[in-house]
Formats: sequence, C-alpha cells, structure tokens
Amino acid sequence: MVRLKPEETEDLNVAELDAIEYSTETFDSYDGEVPPKDIELLGYVRKMWWTRTQNGDPMLKILWLAAENTDDLEEYNGCPFWLNYALIGGAKFRWAPFLDNFGITLKDIKTKTDVADKDDQNGAPINKIARFRPGEEFDEAWSYIITDRERYNGEWKPAVKSWLTLDEAEEDADEAEPEDEEDYEEEEAEEPEPEPERPTRGRGRAPARSAPDKPAPARGARGTRSAPAKPEQPAPRGARGARSAKPAAAPAKAPARGARSAPARGRGRDGGYDEEPPF
Repeated sequence: MVRLKPEETEDLNVAELDAIEYSTETFDSYDGEVPPKDIELLGYVRKMWWTRTQNGDPMLKILWLAAENTDDLEEYNGCPFWLNYALIGGAKFRWAPFLDNFGITLKDIKTKTDVADKDDQNGAPINKIARFRPGEEFDEAWSYIITDRERYNGEWKPAVKSWLTLDEAEEDADEAEPEDEEDYEEEEAEEPEPEPERPTRGRGRAPARSAPDKPAPARGARGTRSAPAKPEQPAPRGARGARSAKPAAAPAKAPARGARSAPARGRGRDGGYDEEPPF
C-alpha cells in the first residue's frame, strides 16, 4: 500500500473544508427553451446569497425564477435566471438597476443584511436586506424583466436586460392599449340608465312617468286638482278651461275678473300628481 506524500496534500485545508456547510436543496428543474431576447416575463427573486468572487470581491448571487406567465409566455414558467452581481465599479451597470428596482441601497447591504446561520455551496443565504425579502410569498420579491441571452461554456443561458417593477409594467400595458378599445370596454361594462321620456311638445314639461299611480287626465281637462274646490262666483261660459267647446252663436262675454285662478299652474302640466318627480 502506497500513501500520498505530504507535499501532494499540502494545500488540502481539512479544518476549513470541514467547517463549510452545504445544502441538498434542489431547485425547480426546467427542461424548456431558453427565452428569446426582448420579451417581458413575470417572476420573483427566489433566493439570494452573500458571497465573493474568485478575486475576493463582494458579490450577490441571485436566483430569479419566471412564474405565473400566461398565453404564449406560459412555456417559460420555471425558467431560472442565475445572476452573479459583483459589487465593484466595473459591474455597476449590472447590479445598480437590480438594487434600484427593489429599493435596496448599498448602505442597506452593508448594515442591514440578515443571513442564515450557516453557509451553503453558493454562499451565505440572505434572509432579508432591510425590508426586502426573497421568496415567492413576499410581494416585494416579484417583478418583471426584459430578457436577454449570454454565452456561457458554449451554450446560451438566460440573462436580464432590464428590470421593471409591477407598477411600471402595468403602466406600460395601459399605454399600449388603444383608447377606443378602452372606451368600448367601459361602455360594455356600464350600461347607462334609460333617460326619461321627452314630453310631447305643447303638452307641458312634466314627463308621463311623473304620475305612475294615477291615470293622466283627459286632454281637455286642465289641472282640475290644483284649482280651488269651488269659486265663490261661477266662471262665465267663455272662461279658460272650456276652450274645447264650440263658440255660441252670440258673441261670448268677457271672462269675469278673477276667473284666471281656476286653471292649473302651467299649460298642460299634469295636475294629477303633487309629489316631486322621481329624479
């Protein structure tokens, strides 16, 4: 039996490797196609880690998962986007849009990052940064992205071109809808109430529906209810209210003074209903 020579295992740090924790957690498997460029997908930050690059620079490792997309985009649900955002000046074009989209600041990362007790193979799992928490159950973790593609080890892998908050995506969708279709939908949704019937010209301004419980008076009757019960002196035959009768052979006498109080309040106004109109 031949043992390894000490110089062959000199760089094997037993204590350091024993101290490292690992996780056997498996993420959703995805067998679909890599999404094409420039499409808008909905999803959420499933998990984040605090770790470092090979050069020792601080880095956020992020797993964003496409979810709840519908119609033609439904096939991309479950597609994982693995993002390595090294927090260095040369990579600011990558990490700054992500932080801005989720309302995270560098100061939050420095002073308000809560991590798990033990690291796994990806680094220190992040429980939350300030008020941001990764996970499907947290509203703040959801967003839209505009997709991109990157070449890695000779294969295309999904990448993020830009980030959109839920509100921004809804505003873009509203602006894209034609106004005429929007108005048409509103008209379909809300049926207008039927307008009251227009009164016949010359019949007075009160609509027919103003007296639902009582029949309308005959055309010759001119507001009988609004007149006094009985005038002290009877009105002459030629007074207003008898215009439908044929004139007598002799010239009609002038109407008695005060006989004008007998007609209704207005020409042709329906006097059979004293209550206010129902509108």
